[in-house]
Amino acid sequence: MPSDRFARFLPLAGVLAGLLLAAGLTLTYSIPNSETSFEETFSWWRDNRGQHQISGLLLAPLVALMLIFFGAGLQRSLRSNTRDSGHGSVAFGGAILGAAGFALIGELEGAAANAAHEGHQEAVYALSQLHSYDWLTFNAAWAAVLLATGLGARRNGVLPSWLAWATIVLGATQLTPIGFLGSLLIPPWLIVVGIWLFRSKAGVTTESVTELAADHEGGASTS
Repeated sequence: MPSDRFARFLPLAGVLAGLLLAAGLTLTYSIPNSETSFEETFSWWRDNRGQHQISGLLLAPLVALMLIFFGAGLQRSLRSNTRDSGHGSVAFGGAILGAAGFALIGELEGAAANAAHEGHQEAVYALSQLHSYDWLTFNAAWAAVLLATGLGARRNGVLPSWLAWATIVLGATQLTPIGFLGSLLIPPWLIVVGIWLFRSKAGVTTESVTELAADHEGGASTS
């Protein structure tokens, strides 16, 4: 029973990751990009220290942790006849890469906010420049997770056809210049897929318990 409870939690980790990621994106929507001037970049990090302490030191590490759990859940769900067809391994690998990216983002945001508080303008600008290119990691990570999940779901039916195709299309956007816009849909994708997989596992568990009870009653009546 404990292992069953743990396995059922894995899809819910995706729901939590989606909610936390949405909160983090809301807090950092106006973050400076690579073309923002030196003075504006420093002023922004100095004036928004509090929200980046929340985003970088609290939300980002939690998203990283939840992605590891969710990636493990995807790997289990994408198995075909208890065997990994490869889709699950790629999805789990992408989730690990994404988790590492969020851990790094937390470090960069914490360091930049602290450097701004201490008045180190050059350090703030350098850290902000690194932060503005985080999409290089996340595009690869999300593309792996989404494409592997969508293709694997088309094979074993763990997701409905419409959701599997939407996942493939969303994953493909991560390989194009519009990957940033596609990334805005990832939080709701995590929530929808997490809920779907959780409900599917709950249904399977209930069905298994019912079958075991029926077999037990049948054996008792026979004896």
